[in-house]
Amino acid sequence: MLSPNSSSRPGPSAPPGRLSSYTGWTRADWEAAADELLLAVRPYASPRHGLINLPGHRPSWSGPRSDGLEGYARTWLLAAFRVAGAEGHDPHGFLPRYAEGLAAGTSPGPDGAAPGDTDARDVGPGDTASGDADRWPRIADTQQAVVESASVALGLRLTRPWLWDTLDGRTQQQVVDWLLPALGPSPVNNNWWLFGLTVAGFLQDAGIETDRARQTIDRALERIEEWWLGEGWYSDGPNRSFDHYNAWAMHFYPVLHAHLGGDAELLARYGPRLHAHLDAYTRMFGADGAPMPYGRSLTYRFAAAAAPWLGAMTGHTPLTPGATRRLASGTLRYFLDRDVDLDLGRDEGENEDGGEDGGEVLPNGSGQPKHSGQASPAQPAPVAKEAPGDRATPAIPVGPAGPSSSPRRRATDARGLLTLGWHGPCEPIIQPYSGPASPYWASKGFLGLLMPAGHPVWTAAEEALPAETADAVTVLGPPAMLIQSTAADGLVRLHNHGSNHVGEDDDPGYSRYAYSTRTGFTTTDQAGARPGRPLASPRDNHFALIIDGECTPRGPATPLASGPGWVASVTAPLPGVRIVSATMAHGRAEIRVHLVVGADAGTRVRQTGWACTPGRRTHGAPERRTGRASQPAVQPIAQLHPLHGYTGTARQLVAGPTMFGPGARVLALDGVTTAPESLFVSLASLTAEPDPAPAAALADIQVGGPRTIHVTWQDGTTAVLRLPELPEER
Repeated sequence: MLSPNSSSRPGPSAPPGRLSSYTGWTRADWEAAADELLLAVRPYASPRHGLINLPGHRPSWSGPRSDGLEGYARTWLLAAFRVAGAEGHDPHGFLPRYAEGLAAGTSPGPDGAAPGDTDARDVGPGDTASGDADRWPRIADTQQAVVESASVALGLRLTRPWLWDTLDGRTQQQVVDWLLPALGPSPVNNNWWLFGLTVAGFLQDAGIETDRARQTIDRALERIEEWWLGEGWYSDGPNRSFDHYNAWAMHFYPVLHAHLGGDAELLARYGPRLHAHLDAYTRMFGADGAPMPYGRSLTYRFAAAAAPWLGAMTGHTPLTPGATRRLASGTLRYFLDRDVDLDLGRDEGENEDGGEDGGEVLPNGSGQPKHSGQASPAQPAPVAKEAPGDRATPAIPVGPAGPSSSPRRRATDARGLLTLGWHGPCEPIIQPYSGPASPYWASKGFLGLLMPAGHPVWTAAEEALPAETADAVTVLGPPAMLIQSTAADGLVRLHNHGSNHVGEDDDPGYSRYAYSTRTGFTTTDQAGARPGRPLASPRDNHFALIIDGECTPRGPATPLASGPGWVASVTAPLPGVRIVSATMAHGRAEIRVHLVVGADAGTRVRQTGWACTPGRRTHGAPERRTGRASQPAVQPIAQLHPLHGYTGTARQLVAGPTMFGPGARVLALDGVTTAPESLFVSLASLTAEPDPAPAAALADIQVGGPRTIHVTWQDGTTAVLRLPELPEER
């Protein structure tokens, strides 16, 4: 077995004062964060530590026992990163506890029954005498156990010299008996194939069932090859499902397996793919450390840092070591050290008039800009750092009001447990397969601890992220997406013209035309409904026909074409009706174009913009355990301006809660179709610049027919957007 640290070479150290000038975080902070997360779950372990039953108001659809296994497996992976990265040093005694839990969880049941014969949905204090309070559900009976087997096996592979090799033969055999069913075909046809690969990698290293393990690895790699689309992108199954799983599932498992096994041939195949993916993926992180909240399982949070760490570990990354740590530390800090002022407000009245420029959603929820006597930075202030583990005063002084005394809104609760949500608990974004311990797949974000203290990722000075250095618009070919970032505010937007959710539902994590690192998508939240009237949140960043008072869903998006700074797709919201849509971006400006084909004349349409939460102020994350904070950051302002086809100016809609807070507002434009084709064009903007110019000033746009748009941007550059023809028109 190749040591996880074997590819690391010490690099020159940065001067102490420059080491972590952006985030203030060092390796010591990462270790402390891992310890805090692991120690917080200890009170919830079963008698022999086989299950970790975290509190929560609802179990996953797999049941409480499966959730308890999830608690063990996902926190065990974090413990494995922590101990393996410290070369076996284990000051908090994590290994003995997890070793005991491993033996208890896989122990045979009463009368020699196989591990986990007890119903996976039932676990209670009355099971203690027979050992059932610790026993894991069988992989053959509980699909979710396949997922958790990968974390169990990967942890064993990483800590093999300090745990596996110390177990007696009987315990090793019962663990193997529990793991072996994971080598069968995946019950789900997506990234789940890689869980069997991960189990097989451990067994292969340990010299157990090596032929069967090899077959499992080959079969898994053959399957994902069917979904490889080039330019760094897989589809997560036989569909067009693109989200963060590409980085820390589709790339993570094959590359890490090849690295740990010392398989140069596999690494030569999958390493460059990871590099290509990271070239785009690392552009999706905001200057505040926020990953892009799109897709499913957002509660895994800082798992988003796993792929950049892996690129640095294997040498397949476009980032320098200092930029890698700045990205990863910024992301972890974004979730674990965060201050937010929340003005919960009241959602009174359905609509409010927009601003003068066709509408603005402003931080104070009014129709007028909110001015202050002092401009605030839009991204975290650099923090002076003397040396690893030291604490220093932020380089930018605390604002006039002093450190924030507002409630902390972070990913962990008062008990130190990760919550189901984003910044804090957020039920509307949680999938039914998620239980109380699901967030601990965020443990993957601690992969960087496998690189020793002398590795350049820990010794080089932090460097700026792509989103901080220059404005950029990046076209992603296979997923038909557009990344738009602005250096002035460190804000990143993702325009979606090709990612679709598996299934027939219009999942908001996949169906929106745009996402950003500073806003959340709207959902229908019955918990916020008023008596006698359900709360149906208007869809943000959506274009719809209005039929019988209801907005049509977007439906699956089929990519059509792309070019410099633009991407286009087609959808079919109704039989016989198709909508050709395109987004063109430059600076902070977004031109949104929709050509409606086949709708009856007089059909109403609606374009919505970004969902912004008013009355909310986010402070730069205080340095850990000091309470110091930077000045409050400017909250984003959304603008929406009609250019062609719409009637009137934008109006403001109450949109309910998002993962960024309650009481969001969404701007909307209205129009009416004319047969047989109707073109609708608008200018949108989302910016955290203080007092931004109106959206109308960002570009001069001339419509040269139903499919051609000429643009002169604010800086004088020009562009032409020609909408592609529908396939049968070619």
